[in-house]
Amino acid sequence: MTQQKGFRTANRRYVYAFWPMMAAYIAIIFATSYFIDEDTAPLWLKIAGALVTTAPILGALWAILRRVRETDEYTRLRQLTALAQGGAITAGIAFLVGFLQIFNVIGSVDVFWLGTLFFLAYGLSYCLQHFGKTV
Repeated sequence: MTQQKGFRTANRRYVYAFWPMMAAYIAIIFATSYFIDEDTAPLWLKIAGALVTTAPILGALWAILRRVRETDEYTRLRQLTALAQGGAITAGIAFLVGFLQIFNVIGSVDVFWLGTLFFLAYGLSYCLQHFGKTV
């Protein structure tokens, strides 16, 4: 287990890892969508594009988990609670969408949106944990 660091150090390490990953993700999205034609590109190039695009997302998740390991118990609890709530919201919506598709209520939905939904649910859960509470 990583040794606990000060909050400032852990936060700084998180920012220096997370935001470059997000910038790389955006750059790779634009590059792959520009250079890889989904109709004519060979299969190996499409797979490589998917792998390269996924790498910064995995790096961002690693940065989040490293921050959790390096902070105090209170911050760790808040982060892990938000991650769990984000995962539960995402799983619940995935089941709902799946059943709506089975019963032909809606058409197909791209699986890609589940990852986006998770990050949105995680961020909102973290922000709303102490909404309206005073310390």
